[in-house]
Amino acid sequence: MINFLKGYSYDIFKMFVNQLGMTMFGLVLSMATSRNDPLFIISSVFSIIFYMVLLYTMTWDIGYAEKIRIEGKRMKYHPEKGFVLSLCANAINLLLGIIITVSYYSATAYSVIGGTVKNPTAPVSVVNIYGVARSVATLLQGMYGGIINCLFVNQPWIFIVIVLPAVLTCGFAYIMGVKGKRITKMVGPDGKKD
Repeated sequence: MINFLKGYSYDIFKMFVNQLGMTMFGLVLSMATSRNDPLFIISSVFSIIFYMVLLYTMTWDIGYAEKIRIEGKRMKYHPEKGFVLSLCANAINLLLGIIITVSYYSATAYSVIGGTVKNPTAPVSVVNIYGVARSVATLLQGMYGGIINCLFVNQPWIFIVIVLPAVLTCGFAYIMGVKGKRITKMVGPDGKKD
């Protein structure tokens, strides 16, 4: 695993920097559309799709660059490499999601009339951990702001789930890159053949 991290540290860092750039893009769109919920959600979906396209092209390029080494038997093919790259790049997001979920359910209790209320026996530190972790996660994942704030307000598990699209996109992109297949050829007009 150490060799993997050394060999792909630049790519993992680049994925994280792409996320930060898309966070700024998503936050700007969110601020511009936050008063209109449908527009807020649409801008969030647009930001997420744009982020997935960036991840896809980056990971496809990694897979395509390794295609020659894999075909020449100089490198073993690991189809899970795209998934692992994305998991490494999203480790902070996943950790924050787990902290948010655990601290939320530790600090709240279910009400008799439905919904959740603050648990009076919960330590203040748990509430503070939840607040800080959620603030950092919201800043790191600004492109998901409209979806989280409109559709999943009191659902802390969404911070774990929102890592999945990036992981699945990178896994699929790496496999397609190693095979040398472009998704644009499958859904769009025929382009130049490789």
